[in-house]
Amino acid sequence: MELIQIAIINVFAKLLKFLFEIGTSFFVTKDVYGEFALILSYILIFTKISSFGIQNIMVRDVPKYKNQNYISYLFFNSSIVIFLVSVVLFLALYQYNFLYIKDYPNIFIIYWFISLTILYSTYLRSIQKVKLWIYFQDIQLYLIYFSLLGVLYFIESSKISIDFILNIYTLSVIITFISVVLFVRFKYHLYLLSKFSFNKIEYITTNSLPVLFTGLTYLIISRIDIIMLDKYVSLELVGEYNIIARVTLQVLFFNQVIVSYYYPRLAKMFSQKKSIDEISKYNRKFVFLSFLSVSTISFLLFIGVNYFSLFDILNIRNRDIFFGVFLVLTITQIVYSAICFYGNILIYIHKQKMEYFNNLLVLILAIILNIILIPNYGVLGASIATSIALLLGNFLQMIQVKYFTGSFFI
Repeated sequence: MELIQIAIINVFAKLLKFLFEIGTSFFVTKDVYGEFALILSYILIFTKISSFGIQNIMVRDVPKYKNQNYISYLFFNSSIVIFLVSVVLFLALYQYNFLYIKDYPNIFIIYWFISLTILYSTYLRSIQKVKLWIYFQDIQLYLIYFSLLGVLYFIESSKISIDFILNIYTLSVIITFISVVLFVRFKYHLYLLSKFSFNKIEYITTNSLPVLFTGLTYLIISRIDIIMLDKYVSLELVGEYNIIARVTLQVLFFNQVIVSYYYPRLAKMFSQKKSIDEISKYNRKFVFLSFLSVSTISFLLFIGVNYFSLFDILNIRNRDIFFGVFLVLTITQIVYSAICFYGNILIYIHKQKMEYFNNLLVLILAIILNIILIPNYGVLGASIATSIALLLGNFLQMIQVKYFTGSFFI
């Protein structure tokens, strides 16, 4: 019953996120939407860097402690790390004349406050309040965004500009952050201020950095195709590729619901030092449900594209070009759904440093493949490059988990 409730809440959250990214294409020109897709790709990458992967460490560590003062101490020093990383990243981008950070300085506010929102909402996930976690990390932000957009859109007489969207996004992110910190402060007595500690910052940094590389690598892989396509195809094709990529990503919806439910419990089993056999039997349920759900949704999406003109509904003009892209990315997600858990297993067995090697190799491969395939095959080449790099990273994690534990956990 709880899993069903989480699924319903996640449906709403993913729908709002989907409408934010894809629905924007209906309010702006094709070229403006292409630029919006590029800026959003950069924001997501910067957010991943500034959040530093700390939320994954909090999910692992918080269940070990009962003292709220100590947990507050962990989160306070984590927020300092996020602030420092965010500022250093902004200064580096500004120093090297990154165009978008100079043209749209509120990008800094967006990725910094989203990172803090992710951190403090993760407390709710770590204590298995998954429904609240989903609400504060995803739903509330987009509810605020669409409320502001709805009011201001009817006031504005002209087409929505990128400045318009980013200003609304900035205000929405700030309101969301204030809301979540007030909630965890007064509901769960998580103090926002605590003792500063160099040792704790070092601990957080050294444990989070490998996790950051993991998340950042996969995010860059999922977005670098859009960034690199900008050099070889029109902004119209960049925008339509982004729509297809985001639509095919939706087949992972139930996978993400299952992840939200199972991962905190899986982490708890490792912290309680359960046997590998017991953990494997529990994890087998996750793998089966994940693969079955993604395969089913992928099939339904294929039916929608092939028989019910889904591309026309999504305003995709270049249907013949993007059907192959759709197939490549969808099949990739089906395979990914069955092997995506190995990265978290590495964290739970404290072997996250292996991700330095994994991510460096996968990132280099993704860049090389995009450089080779995009000039020759355009958007199809970008999808193939993304798929190969993504799946290789998962297979590397699988082999390493087997090496360290002697088990595939299925």
